[in-house]
Amino acid sequence: MKLPPKKDVKRYFGQVVRLSDRNVYMVSVMLALAVVTPLLIYSYISVKKTDGSISLSVLDPWEKAEKYPKLLVIGQNNTCRLLLLVENGIEKNALCKVLLKITDTPISTLPALTGANESYEMRIAAGESWKKTIDVTIDKPGFYHLIFELWVYDEEKGEFEFSNKCVVLNLEVRES
Repeated sequence: MKLPPKKDVKRYFGQVVRLSDRNVYMVSVMLALAVVTPLLIYSYISVKKTDGSISLSVLDPWEKAEKYPKLLVIGQNNTCRLLLLVENGIEKNALCKVLLKITDTPISTLPALTGANESYEMRIAAGESWKKTIDVTIDKPGFYHLIFELWVYDEEKGEFEFSNKCVVLNLEVRES
Protein backbone atom coordinates (compact mmCIF):
# COMPACT_ATOMS: atom_id res chain seq x y z
CA MET A 1 0.00 0.00 0.00
CA LYS A 2 1.32 3.31 -1.06
CA LEU A 3 0.84 6.34 1.19
CA PRO A 4 -0.03 9.76 -0.27
CA PRO A 5 2.76 12.29 -0.39
CA LYS A 6 3.39 14.21 2.80
CA LYS A 7 2.19 17.50 1.24
CA ASP A 8 -1.20 16.04 0.38
CA VAL A 9 -1.70 14.66 3.89
CA LYS A 10 -0.93 18.04 5.47
CA ARG A 11 -3.27 19.81 3.10
CA TYR A 12 -6.06 17.27 3.71
CA PHE A 13 -5.77 17.45 7.52
CA GLY A 14 -5.46 21.22 7.35
CA GLN A 15 -8.81 21.40 5.55
CA VAL A 16 -10.42 18.99 8.06
CA VAL A 17 -9.17 21.03 11.01
CA ARG A 18 -10.44 24.29 9.50
CA LEU A 19 -13.77 22.70 8.70
CA SER A 20 -13.93 21.33 12.22
CA ASP A 21 -13.25 24.75 13.76
CA ARG A 22 -16.03 26.21 11.66
CA ASN A 23 -18.39 23.46 12.75
CA VAL A 24 -17.48 23.91 16.40
CA TYR A 25 -18.12 27.64 16.09
CA MET A 26 -21.51 27.10 14.42
CA VAL A 27 -22.56 24.46 16.93
CA SER A 28 -21.54 26.76 19.80
CA VAL A 29 -23.57 29.65 18.39
CA MET A 30 -26.60 27.42 17.83
CA LEU A 31 -26.39 26.00 21.36
CA ALA A 32 -26.08 29.49 22.84
CA LEU A 33 -29.15 30.61 20.88
CA ALA A 34 -31.04 27.50 21.94
CA VAL A 35 -30.34 28.30 25.60
CA VAL A 36 -30.76 32.08 25.51
CA THR A 37 -33.90 32.31 23.36
CA PRO A 38 -36.23 30.44 25.75
CA LEU A 39 -34.83 32.45 28.67
CA LEU A 40 -35.54 35.72 26.87
CA ILE A 41 -39.05 34.59 25.97
CA TYR A 42 -39.72 33.47 29.54
CA SER A 43 -38.46 36.74 31.03
CA TYR A 44 -40.56 38.76 28.59
CA ILE A 45 -43.69 36.76 29.41
CA SER A 46 -43.09 36.92 33.16
CA VAL A 47 -42.59 40.70 33.06
CA LYS A 48 -45.73 41.20 30.98
CA LYS A 49 -47.76 38.75 33.05
CA THR A 50 -49.70 40.26 35.91
CA ASP A 51 -49.88 38.67 39.34
CA GLY A 52 -53.68 38.57 39.36
CA SER A 53 -54.33 40.78 42.37
CA ILE A 54 -54.65 44.37 43.48
CA SER A 55 -52.16 45.52 46.10
CA LEU A 56 -52.12 48.31 48.65
CA SER A 57 -49.01 49.96 50.05
CA VAL A 58 -48.62 52.85 52.44
CA LEU A 59 -45.20 54.47 52.10
CA ASP A 60 -43.29 57.30 53.72
CA PRO A 61 -42.86 60.60 51.79
CA TRP A 62 -39.67 59.19 50.18
CA GLU A 63 -41.71 56.33 48.67
CA LYS A 64 -40.15 53.71 50.95
CA ALA A 65 -41.51 51.55 53.74
CA GLU A 66 -38.93 52.73 56.25
CA LYS A 67 -39.45 56.03 58.06
CA TYR A 68 -43.02 55.97 59.27
CA PRO A 69 -43.85 58.50 61.98
CA LYS A 70 -44.31 56.94 65.41
CA LEU A 71 -44.72 60.05 67.55
CA LEU A 72 -46.63 63.25 66.85
CA VAL A 73 -46.56 66.30 69.14
CA ILE A 74 -49.62 68.57 69.16
CA GLY A 75 -48.72 72.11 68.16
CA GLN A 76 -45.31 71.10 66.73
CA ASN A 77 -45.67 68.21 64.30
CA ASN A 78 -49.08 66.64 64.69
CA THR A 79 -49.38 66.00 60.94
CA CYS A 80 -47.78 63.07 59.16
CA ARG A 81 -47.40 62.79 55.41
CA LEU A 82 -47.85 59.39 53.77
CA LEU A 83 -48.08 58.05 50.23
CA LEU A 84 -50.87 55.66 49.22
CA LEU A 85 -50.03 53.28 46.39
CA VAL A 86 -52.56 50.93 44.80
CA GLU A 87 -51.36 48.63 42.01
CA ASN A 88 -53.74 46.83 39.67
CA GLY A 89 -52.24 43.43 38.84
CA ILE A 90 -55.39 41.98 37.27
CA GLU A 91 -56.07 41.96 33.55
CA LYS A 92 -58.98 44.39 33.61
CA ASN A 93 -59.74 47.88 34.88
CA ALA A 94 -60.62 48.07 38.56
CA LEU A 95 -62.66 50.49 40.63
CA CYS A 96 -61.12 50.68 44.10
CA LYS A 97 -61.27 52.76 47.20
CA VAL A 98 -58.99 53.09 50.19
CA LEU A 99 -60.64 53.85 53.51
CA LEU A 100 -58.60 55.54 56.21
CA LYS A 101 -59.92 54.77 59.67
CA ILE A 102 -58.34 56.37 62.73
CA THR A 103 -59.12 54.79 66.08
CA ASP A 104 -57.75 54.73 69.60
CA THR A 105 -59.50 51.47 70.47
CA PRO A 106 -57.98 48.00 69.97
CA ILE A 107 -58.56 46.41 66.58
CA SER A 108 -60.46 43.16 66.97
CA THR A 109 -61.60 42.49 63.37
CA LEU A 110 -60.85 43.58 59.85
CA PRO A 111 -62.38 45.45 58.27
CA ALA A 112 -62.40 47.66 61.33
CA LEU A 113 -65.87 48.32 62.71
CA THR A 114 -65.25 52.07 63.03
CA GLY A 115 -66.34 54.62 60.44
CA ALA A 116 -63.96 55.94 57.81
CA ASN A 117 -62.30 59.31 58.45
CA GLU A 118 -61.29 59.62 54.78
CA SER A 119 -62.13 57.77 51.57
CA TYR A 120 -60.05 57.80 48.37
CA GLU A 121 -61.69 56.35 45.27
CA MET A 122 -59.87 55.55 42.04
CA ARG A 123 -60.28 53.71 38.73
CA ILE A 124 -57.08 51.93 37.75
CA ALA A 125 -56.37 50.49 34.30
CA ALA A 126 -55.05 46.94 33.98
CA GLY A 127 -51.39 46.75 34.95
CA GLU A 128 -51.31 50.38 36.13
CA SER A 129 -50.96 52.00 39.55
CA TRP A 130 -52.40 54.96 41.47
CA LYS A 131 -50.53 57.19 43.94
CA LYS A 132 -51.71 59.89 46.29
CA THR A 133 -49.87 61.81 48.98
CA ILE A 134 -52.01 62.40 52.05
CA ASP A 135 -51.61 64.35 55.28
CA VAL A 136 -53.03 62.93 58.50
CA THR A 137 -53.52 65.34 61.40
CA ILE A 138 -54.48 64.28 64.92
CA ASP A 139 -55.25 66.95 67.54
CA LYS A 140 -55.98 64.81 70.60
CA PRO A 141 -53.29 63.01 72.67
CA GLY A 142 -53.36 59.21 72.81
CA PHE A 143 -52.30 56.02 71.07
CA TYR A 144 -53.84 55.64 67.63
CA HIS A 145 -54.13 53.06 64.86
CA LEU A 146 -54.23 54.35 61.29
CA ILE A 147 -56.04 51.64 59.36
CA PHE A 148 -55.88 51.72 55.56
CA GLU A 149 -58.33 49.26 54.00
CA LEU A 150 -58.51 48.39 50.30
CA TRP A 151 -62.02 47.88 48.93
CA VAL A 152 -62.66 46.68 45.34
CA TYR A 153 -65.90 47.12 43.42
CA ASP A 154 -67.62 43.81 42.59
CA GLU A 155 -69.59 44.32 39.37
CA GLU A 156 -71.76 41.23 39.91
CA LYS A 157 -72.91 42.36 43.36
CA GLY A 158 -72.90 46.07 42.50
CA GLU A 159 -71.02 47.09 45.65
CA PHE A 160 -67.55 47.50 47.10
CA GLU A 161 -66.11 44.49 48.92
CA PHE A 162 -63.23 44.38 51.39
CA SER A 163 -60.22 42.84 49.64
CA ASN A 164 -58.66 41.49 52.86
CA LYS A 165 -55.76 43.84 52.22
CA CYS A 166 -54.98 46.53 54.73
CA VAL A 167 -52.11 48.38 56.37
CA VAL A 168 -52.12 49.40 60.02
CA LEU A 169 -49.75 52.06 61.38
CA ASN A 170 -49.50 52.84 65.09
CA LEU A 171 -48.97 56.40 66.32
CA GLU A 172 -48.55 58.09 69.64
CA VAL A 173 -49.78 61.68 69.93
CA ARG A 174 -48.58 63.81 72.87
CA GLU A 175 -49.19 67.32 74.17
CA SER A 176 -46.31 69.74 73.58
